[in-house]
Amino acid sequence: MDIFNELSWPQFKSLNEIRNLPLTEQVSKYNQYLYELSEARHSWIIYQNKGPKQLTLQNIGFLLQEDLFDLLQEDGNNIIITGYA
Repeated sequence: MDIFNELSWPQFKSLNEIRNLPLTEQVSKYNQYLYELSEARHSWIIYQNKGPKQLTLQNIGFLLQEDLFDLLQEDGNNIIITGYA
């Protein structure tokens, strides 16, 4: 199945394995073909390489003293440790 080149109804019903079937079976098989094509396209999109993950700057924690108390700034706020994740 070529997910990039969809067969039209006239192309599909002229295939050797389809042309001698009753019309109801042809329609059923074409609908199944369209469903499978849609699923294959969806899978192809999902599993494409999206490139490297974008890193964002995040708060990791607070700077501590040796006694495990927060090391504070002059204004009394904690010193935040940041990193990329």
